Amino acid sequence: LVDDLRQLSQAEAGQLALNTVPVSPAEPVRLAVERMLSHFEEKGVELRSTVPEGSPPVLADADRVVQVLTNVLDNALRHTPAGGWVAVVVGAGRDGATFEVTDTGEGIALEHLPHVFERFYRTDKSRSREGGGSGVGLAISRALVETMGGKIWAESPGPGKGATLTFTLPVPRTGS
Repeated sequence: LVDDLRQLSQAEAGQLALNTVPVSPAEPVRLAVERMLSHFEEKGVELRSTVPEGSPPVLADADRVVQVLTNVLDNALRHTPAGGWVAVVVGAGRDGATFEVTDTGEGIALEHLPHVFERFYRTDKSRSREGGGSGVGLAISRALVETMGGKIWAESPGPGKGATLTFTLPVPRTGS
């Protein structure tokens, strides 16, 4: 928890060292999926990923993108019951790439959506830190995405209907 809070404070203050270079979205997705796959298999939740061939590179720190994806996947896994699934899908937009993590989990009530990226925020107040993570993973993810020039948000049709956490990252500028 102390390390998470230190990292969050550094990210929010813009003091994290980033190695921002053009990165293929496929590589961080592959690494994050590999890192989390055994946890998904252990719980009986299917993990899918789709990165279209020829997806344009993003301007980002590859290690930090893996960290964001791992945090978001960990969150999705915690809220998805056995027999469900989580999917990572990369898409291309006009100004960058989108990374969507969709799950068939608990869903998020409308009043909680604006707060899921706040430190220590829990939609289920009965969850403990021991069983539900440190409570800063999504806050760290937001700080990292914003530091790399992107945006992150959550959507859900409501409780019991799953959720999608999406973040964007910019594409490298060509010419000037």
